[in-house]
Amino acid sequence: MFKSKYFLLALLIASRWVVYGFLDVALTAVLRKAGVSLTQISLMLGVGFLFMFKFLWAPLVDRIAIFGVYGYKRWFLITQTLVAIFLLGLLWLHPANDFYWVFGLLVFASIAATFRDVSIDALAVKILSEEERATANGWMSAGFMLGMVLGGGVLLLLYDTIGWEGAVWAISIGTMIPVPVMLYFKEPEHRVGQSAGKENTHILSSLKEFFRGPGRMQWAGLILIMAMAGITGPSLIAVMLIDNGWSLARVGGVTNIAGPLVAAVLSLAAGYVFARISRRAAVVTMLLGGALLSFIKIPVAYDGYAMWATMAIVITSVVIASLTNIAQKVIVMDKSTASPDFGSNFTIQVSLAQIGGTISMMAAPALSEMFGYPAVLAMGGCMGLIAAFLLSRYQYLEPIQKTTSNP
Repeated sequence: MFKSKYFLLALLIASRWVVYGFLDVALTAVLRKAGVSLTQISLMLGVGFLFMFKFLWAPLVDRIAIFGVYGYKRWFLITQTLVAIFLLGLLWLHPANDFYWVFGLLVFASIAATFRDVSIDALAVKILSEEERATANGWMSAGFMLGMVLGGGVLLLLYDTIGWEGAVWAISIGTMIPVPVMLYFKEPEHRVGQSAGKENTHILSSLKEFFRGPGRMQWAGLILIMAMAGITGPSLIAVMLIDNGWSLARVGGVTNIAGPLVAAVLSLAAGYVFARISRRAAVVTMLLGGALLSFIKIPVAYDGYAMWATMAIVITSVVIASLTNIAQKVIVMDKSTASPDFGSNFTIQVSLAQIGGTISMMAAPALSEMFGYPAVLAMGGCMGLIAAFLLSRYQYLEPIQKTTSNP
């Protein structure tokens, strides 16, 4: 059943990923074409490391009132506006000639975006009941995929036509689209986490409290294992396809446009399906599917499939990664309601996944160089099977009690 809150959250996520899609995917190509050195490009990509540590300042979003009001709406409005202002500053710069100014503005935009991201994720946990989380995550995943298509695929395709200024205007406008919608959104009353008397003197206590819950340390380990099972994800496949002689345009078209568009549609369907089955069934099924797909990918390493079959496998890889993320995020949301520190609880789990995913993404090319693509694909498949087995045995997977926090 459609609810306005699903649309709001999907819009927020799409706006977030229009920018990230451009910065993470298209900007590298844009900078290189403008004559920026590979060393400078590496420095620019390093901005992403800020997002791995946003759990350290997530408690500020939970526990500091803006203009005397606790909650996430005002945090979003202020930080999203700051992101747009920093991005608009890029209009007067040349990506190569003014590289370090571009880098500096993107650092400031990224700092503001980390606070913005915490507020969005915390708001989602706050306004969704237990029964709504699976369906809502399907909508948010669809928003994520559409944002990636627009920012990482469409803007790159249009770049030769619209140029640097056109791309900057596009991501800046994309950033501001949700602001009027959020202005009219009425956020439910906010409870400050733990004890009100300690909210400022023990601002990091929420991070410690999260791991004191039953099975939380086990869950942290499972998050890392699941993230590392993604070593065979779309990024590794893209490298294999380039080695097989595919053009950048074909790789980008399949991995950044066709795959995400199919994933966006199926994410909506998966959200409704996952809402009707257990958390365990959803996540274990998707992990098993991902593990099987890792083994199916092995012939891709030596161009052993027909073109149409390889394209189908690549698109399926993007879809499976998206649906697995939905199943995982539902459980993350369940565990984020353990205390009113929704932003801290959610962000610490996502940061663990980002750390595991980053390690895997960095290790995959090096391991492939040493052992070959088939060995790494088999390793990823085995990791997926291990993760599925451990999750099938983990006793704290299902929510213990229902949380109703509707606006």
